[in-house]
Amino acid sequence: MNHVQIDNIRRSLPSTWNELTSRQLLFISRLYQEKLLLVDFRVKALRQFLSIKRKVFRKIDPEDAHFLCETLDFLTKEVTLTRNVIPVISTDLSKYYGPADAMTNCTFGEYTLASSVLDEYHKSGCETHLDQLVAILYRPKKIFWFIQKYFTDQQDPRVRFMNMTLKKRAGRISKVDHCVKHSVLLFFSGVLNSLTGLYPYVYKQKDETVDQDNGWASLIISLADGKTDDKSLETVMNSNLYNVFIGMNKKAKEYQDYLDKIESHGRH
Repeated sequence: MNHVQIDNIRRSLPSTWNELTSRQLLFISRLYQEKLLLVDFRVKALRQFLSIKRKVFRKIDPEDAHFLCETLDFLTKEVTLTRNVIPVISTDLSKYYGPADAMTNCTFGEYTLASSVLDEYHKSGCETHLDQLVAILYRPKKIFWFIQKYFTDQQDPRVRFMNMTLKKRAGRISKVDHCVKHSVLLFFSGVLNSLTGLYPYVYKQKDETVDQDNGWASLIISLADGKTDDKSLETVMNSNLYNVFIGMNKKAKEYQDYLDKIESHGRH
């Protein structure tokens, strides 16, 4: 956090994506929709974050305002948001609960499906795909969760993801404010970006192939003990996202080490 004092009042400015509050994230999502010039984007974000009236804002020295605006540069660079500041979405008298920070309670299947839908949204810009993305990640709470949570190691309050309920939930979520849904997109994008750094060997496989699914297929099959039957693959898809990535990263590293060894022998 960056701290600023204006008229004897101390203010705090976020310096990273993970320091944004839910209100600030929603405001940024709204600014994105306005397609402003960079300078206007920064000024509007700065004024909102400082929570001061326009009259007081104008008292800030131009040089100081310019410096403060530059501290918000992170908003126009790669999204690194991994803290879920919108844990619950309400619509039609229903509440849908989102994943934990960094999606630590998500399955690999959720991740792959959400990634696929995100790609479709970027290609088409169709709001339906954004509704589906949110509906994949946000689901009703488990029945009697207030009791269940004390008797299980699985601390995900959301009901298990089922494809048959996705369309109905996406229809209800379509009524949610676009900025809320876009904020979920920013969160998911931030998690995706973080995975690239955490598991470099997995994403090296992705970069070397045209199709991500084909690039990772061999890694997923290896985690299923080389089996390709539905039950074995379903077990992997229903496993924790990070457990699968750890396994894939290990397999990919072993493969890369093998290639490096072959190449080294070839030079000699």
